[in-house]
Parts: sequence; C-alpha cells; structure tokens
Amino acid sequence: MSIVLIGNILSFAGCILMVLVGLIKDKGRILSTQCVQFALQAAANLTLGGISGFISNIVSLVRNLVYSRCKITLWLKIGFIALQLLLAFGSLGEGIVALLPITATVLFTWFLDTESGVKLKIVIISAQILWLIYDLLHLNYVAVAFDAFTMVSNVIGIFLILNSSDKKQ
Repeated sequence: MSIVLIGNILSFAGCILMVLVGLIKDKGRILSTQCVQFALQAAANLTLGGISGFISNIVSLVRNLVYSRCKITLWLKIGFIALQLLLAFGSLGEGIVALLPITATVLFTWFLDTESGVKLKIVIISAQILWLIYDLLHLNYVAVAFDAFTMVSNVIGIFLILNSSDKKQ
C-alpha cells in the first residue's frame, strides 16, 4: 500500500470528524471532538511528509485538552502560540508552505476563547482555507475535499446558531 494511500485513509477518518465539528453548537463538544480529529490528522500529515501540519495538529490537540480543563487566559493563549512558533522552526524545510498550518493554528488559538459561536466558526472557515492549500500541496486529496466540506458545514452551523434561541452559542 502506498504512503499517499495510507496518509489519505488516516486523513479520511479525521476528516469525517472535522466536518461533524461544523454541525456541533456546544463549544465543549467541539473541543473534545477536535482532539480525536487532530490525532488522526497529525498521523496523516506525518505520513504524507507534512511536518508543520503534524506539529500544528499536535499543538492543537494539547491546546484543546488544556483549554477544556482550564480557563483560557491571555498568557495561556500566548504560551500556546509561542510553542507553535518555536516548534514550527523545525519544519521550515517545507519552505513558505510550512507557514500555512502554523498561521491557521495561531489564528484559531487566538480566537478560541471567543464567546461567539459564530465568530469561532468564521475563524474555522478562515483557517480551513489555509489548510486546503497545504493539504493540496501534500497530496492529501481527501483532506482537500473535506476542507471544503468543513467550510460549508460551518456556514450551516452559523445559520443554525443564528436561528436558535441561544444566539451566544
């Protein structure tokens, strides 16, 4: 079995969860579902040679575990962003492409403590655009398709939130 096929199979499992996250309204459930997604996506990125994607997914997994148990503070956000940037220097062999998942992860980390589910979903959509380009360049074809699906599911999620009785979700 080829490396590209193995990476895309791992990616498929993570991608199913990625799309489902777009339909979840509860922030706590979003974070826990993403932890499993990040583990699968990290394995896929590592298999396909996407070192900065691997690093971004592992940092995101740890971040979500910490955030689900601790109050998000400015210093905690800065710490995870600094960790992301520090570890990213090891992936600069990918060139400027390495900045795509790093930027996506930093953006998401910065806005993760927002009280607005709509704003969080807009950030997810923005980050997915960067991931779509990165995945395409690393032959992660399954992820490219699901990056687009995730953007659509988050748009649907925005409409669900706006039409619900609890607009803060």
